[in-house]
Amino acid sequence: MEAISQNTFWSAVTLIATVVGGAFIFISSHTSQPKHAEAAHVSQVSALEVKTERVATNVANNARTLDEVKVDIKELRLEQRAASMEILDAIRNGGDR
Repeated sequence: MEAISQNTFWSAVTLIATVVGGAFIFISSHTSQPKHAEAAHVSQVSALEVKTERVATNVANNARTLDEVKVDIKELRLEQRAASMEILDAIRNGGDR
């Protein structure tokens, strides 16, 4: 077997040291970040829960308001129908004279 040249040895040592140093820097620089992309801090989760609760409350209020508007529209339709029938009856009876 041939002996390793001095250049090859130091190149290999430098390459290994660079890889280990790069891995160490990468790990130490990312320790403060969440471990997964889906992970969130507790304050963010609490804020999201509050926003979700507000949206749910707004949806419930809007649904209730929509139900009230539907009832009002039905009542208006009945009143309009009754008024139209009165007008038609008046026209029919007025035309007989």
